[in-house]
Amino acid sequence: MSEDPVTASAEESALEAHERMIRHGIRHLPIVDGERRVIGVLTVDDLRAALPVGVDPRAPVGEKARATEAGWTVGDLMTHAPQTLGPADALQLAAERMAEHRIGCIPIVDGAGRLAGILSETDVLRALATHLWTERLGAPRPQLPPERALLHELRRERDAVAKDLSQLSARDRQRTEQRREPGDLADVAALRSDEQMSEALEAARTRRLSALDRALDRAARGRFGFCDRCGGRIPVARLRALPGATTCLRCM
Repeated sequence: MSEDPVTASAEESALEAHERMIRHGIRHLPIVDGERRVIGVLTVDDLRAALPVGVDPRAPVGEKARATEAGWTVGDLMTHAPQTLGPADALQLAAERMAEHRIGCIPIVDGAGRLAGILSETDVLRALATHLWTERLGAPRPQLPPERALLHELRRERDAVAKDLSQLSARDRQRTEQRREPGDLADVAALRSDEQMSEALEAARTRRLSALDRALDRAARGRFGFCDRCGGRIPVARLRALPGATTCLRCM
């Protein structure tokens, strides 16, 4: 489990809870009372299903939408009396509960029902991967810090995106040759439609490659993951979505 999770109270604004999720790069919030007893869970999916304004897990709701949706509280939208487990319960039981109830997290509580941690689907998958690794190699899988693990992912993605761009360029050259050959109107229309889709994909790939290169350059200078304005940490979830990000959400 993840200890000391970020929480909210039932009386808080749902939009403020959403912004807290964004700041911390999380998708689930345990809802606690004044004595830290778990009374509910709020997720990004709850917000997205309840609010008609289009909730983005990476960006706050716009000012115009805030005016119409500001009245919603966490208590209005949260799941009440959620599934909970204790620290000593088996991980298998947690996985079974998540699958059976189709939920993405389980708050972990002590004997008095007070929050001790939260177990997310990512935690379960990480534990499974470690178990399978240990079973295969006979040694525990080394755990990288989140920023280093993300950098490893970004380097691998950078190679894949560069390869895709190379293939797209090759197909562009092939279509250029095809345009020089005579064809009927249907062939010409199909070729142009394919070109437009390819151009849009190539532009998106180019932007992503540029962002990945900026992230790797910042890593080489020891600045990856740090906000250029306040010096604080940029959440890993924001860096995964926007590798070239140079500021945290608050400073942005």
